[in-house]
Amino acid sequence: MDDYMILDAMCPGCFGTVLFVKERTSDLEFTLKKVECLDEGRANQAYQEVSSVFLSMVMDCPYMTTLSIVISYHRQEEKKINKKVIKTFLGQMVDALAYLHKRSIAHRNLKPSNILMTKEAKFVIFDFGTASITGDRVKLQKRVKDCAKRWMAPESLTHHQMPEKSDIWSLGCVLLDMLTCHMLDAVGSISQLLRIREDQTSLDVIVLKGLHQVLSMMLDRNPKTRTSVWELMNEDLVKQCLLLCGSPLHAMKKTLPPGVHGLPFHQGFDSVLEFMQTYRDVESVQMSALSYLLSEERNVFYRVTDVVIAVTTAMQSHMDCAGVQQNGCQVLHQRLIAVLGQAGDGSCLLTKEVITCVLNAVHSHPEKAPLLSHAFQLLFCISGDEQAAREVLDLDGIREVLNTLRKFPEDCDIVVPCCKCLWSVLTQRICLGVVPLKDAVEAVCVAGEAHMQDSTVMESVCAALSSLTLQGLTEDQDIEDSTLLLMHALQAHLKHSYVVKYAFLALDSLVKSSELAAFRLLLTPNGGSGLVIVKEAELQHHDNPEIVGNFCSLLSAMARYGDVIPELVAEKIPDVLEQIERQFSSNKEIAQLAKHALHSTTSVGRVNMTSST
Repeated sequence: MDDYMILDAMCPGCFGTVLFVKERTSDLEFTLKKVECLDEGRANQAYQEVSSVFLSMVMDCPYMTTLSIVISYHRQEEKKINKKVIKTFLGQMVDALAYLHKRSIAHRNLKPSNILMTKEAKFVIFDFGTASITGDRVKLQKRVKDCAKRWMAPESLTHHQMPEKSDIWSLGCVLLDMLTCHMLDAVGSISQLLRIREDQTSLDVIVLKGLHQVLSMMLDRNPKTRTSVWELMNEDLVKQCLLLCGSPLHAMKKTLPPGVHGLPFHQGFDSVLEFMQTYRDVESVQMSALSYLLSEERNVFYRVTDVVIAVTTAMQSHMDCAGVQQNGCQVLHQRLIAVLGQAGDGSCLLTKEVITCVLNAVHSHPEKAPLLSHAFQLLFCISGDEQAAREVLDLDGIREVLNTLRKFPEDCDIVVPCCKCLWSVLTQRICLGVVPLKDAVEAVCVAGEAHMQDSTVMESVCAALSSLTLQGLTEDQDIEDSTLLLMHALQAHLKHSYVVKYAFLALDSLVKSSELAAFRLLLTPNGGSGLVIVKEAELQHHDNPEIVGNFCSLLSAMARYGDVIPELVAEKIPDVLEQIERQFSSNKEIAQLAKHALHSTTSVGRVNMTSST
């Protein structure tokens, strides 16, 4: 703020204050938005370099008025807003939302005060993304309490996440207010926008040709059946508005032929799927169809092979559209989870063609975090099949996983599926050949340190390390970093069975291949005894055969190194092993592991004591 001089201020909103400022060094004027976050962690998440709980965003300063002021003026004068202005507004807003939604971005806070207007009736969405950046639940409640909910979609009030459809609702509310501001005062406007949540009788006053139909589509209270921006673009009125405002969307090469108006949802699943395949080159059709497929959970087992063909065709035909890629991955993931959950035949979802589509989506949109999250969730499920895992390897999928993990180490929605994908592929019984695992341990450890207190993330991180250590680590730094992180994870999540399970597996592999790992394990990150943590972890899960077996195997590996034996004896590890042997006497495998570990510990200990004598 020291670099700017405040010229003027707008009325503060729920998510912050808008200031008009001048840069002291250049005399250039800008708009500055101060966003309040409820804690510093939120602010850091919003922008890594922020140093307080206020995030200041500097933007261009266009000399415009807000649409809210324009509407208020016409309301006061009881004067209609010019029909051409309304059509220009609708065209420009559809153009803007199509641009955003194609990139899987939603505004989330669309309302008249966040839309600027010039004298030439050019409209600009303002205050972009602030609601999304802050992410504060309390602020959302404040918006509801302050009656700003009149612009918000019904599902937004219950925190149901369908932000792109919510943008459409908000745009419909703004359009309705523009059309009726000459006949309703401020109180009447609020009442109208709240009533529209219950029924659409308020739309009966709209007599302009085509607008009633468009508003009915936008203000459908069910987000699953509410129109998308892509369906709007196929409406004759909207096409006219796009042409009027000079949007390039009206001249798209691939559009529906005259007389065809969007997908035949009312005719059912089969008709929609046929329509999707018939108009495979029309991006708006594919976006709408994919949204429909996602919402049709009752048909998740129906015509799965045909759905896979239609979705992969859409993804291949519209590679530059992040929205198609993301929705496509979601539909495929939804079907695969359903089929595998019923032990059905999911072979059509495990093919080289599907894997290629997913990896192409990742490669084409490396900055789209939501898309990447869904893509790697799908790849994780796919790579549970040995042949599919081989295809992931052959198509260089591991490289894409590691590149993404390095780029987004602080995004848990990406770290978890990436680490799970690593684990799933690398633990398959296949010949790995030349796999680009250089710096893989570093990437996983960096992500783990960023989420050390999150047990869900650490479960996936420890699983990834367990698979990487099976490949045999040769770099001392990798061995030391992974051992320290695994001990830290055990210390932080002693009661989390899967963290303990995978940490023991990874430590076992490390110790078997490296004396450095054995000695590094003896010291905790804070300088205490690592064996105390290992004992405590086993004690927390003493009735879990898998964890107890991994514990015994780890101690057998530790006992290979004679200099470690005194530490094992000092911590009374032989007593623990004797107890395990008695407890699991009926489990031959675990009893044998405990016996072997005990023998290794005591026999080597006796040899060492004899040598000393």
